[in-house]
Amino acid sequence: MSDFELVIIGAGPTGLFATFAAGLREIKSLTLEELDFPGGQITELYPEKMVYDMPGIPRILAKDLAQKMYEQATMFGNEVRFNSKVTDIKQLNDGTFSVEINGSQNITCQAVLICSGVGSFIPNKLGVDGEDEYAGKGVFHSVKVIDEFKGQDIIIVGAGDSGFDWANELAPVANSIKILQHNAVIKAEERSIKEALDSHRVEIKLETNITKIIGDGQKVTAVEIEGKNGKETVKADSIILAISYKIEPNNFKSITLQTSGRYIKVNHAYETNIKGIYAAGDIANVADEPKFNLLAVGSAEAYTAINNVKKYVHPTSSLFGGHSSSLNL
Repeated sequence: MSDFELVIIGAGPTGLFATFAAGLREIKSLTLEELDFPGGQITELYPEKMVYDMPGIPRILAKDLAQKMYEQATMFGNEVRFNSKVTDIKQLNDGTFSVEINGSQNITCQAVLICSGVGSFIPNKLGVDGEDEYAGKGVFHSVKVIDEFKGQDIIIVGAGDSGFDWANELAPVANSIKILQHNAVIKAEERSIKEALDSHRVEIKLETNITKIIGDGQKVTAVEIEGKNGKETVKADSIILAISYKIEPNNFKSITLQTSGRYIKVNHAYETNIKGIYAAGDIANVADEPKFNLLAVGSAEAYTAINNVKKYVHPTSSLFGGHSSSLNL
């Protein structure tokens, strides 16, 4: 007897909707998340940004969306377990699976649904003096609470979409914002660039690098920058490194999943090459078809996968569970 019918890996938006759908289809599931909060990428990387592309919700803060999806996911009592990184998956002789958590604990299940996005995010670094010393004390890779930057002089490193998004989000509360870019190339959307340029608080400095982060031992106070006109020291309260992340894919040593580029290959049932293991969301792609990494698309993939899991675990059940509006919940 397995501990669970289904283990869902990842409590980002796709995993959370899969958890909800599993409850809707009366599948006994456990969702495992390596972070200590729900929402995955949207909570970890841009909790204070607005999300506009969820059906029926004109606009919502990413962190609020994550919380609502978590409430929806757990409405049937299915468990979401945090600080639980899946470190291996083993297929047992009877076709079920043993899922290893944090390198030690093992649980068994009949099926697995991988909703782990693109994997773990490892922040890129500048590699300058003071960067590690003031990590979390003025050096950040994302903005969790906008009001904490009120009245500050802010340096944003990176002139891509993330850099300009943060500049525009913070401009109403900051004293000043400087966007630094190591070359002369700006890769943000035109609308974001225009919004930043229209703000009297945002300055863009191209071909400019931070060479040193300076502080008083407790917090950042200034940065040394070098540009076309040489070196200078400028006042700074916070530095936001919008220079992307390295992605650590989820590799399971005991199984071999077929991949295409960074994606796990799945069929139209969202089943991988291993019977009983499914994948959905940013990690999965159907037969090299065009891929759209949107929250709404991930939710649709999760629902499709869950219905196929139901049929796999309970072969006599119907593939489609019916419309939720017809249910007495």
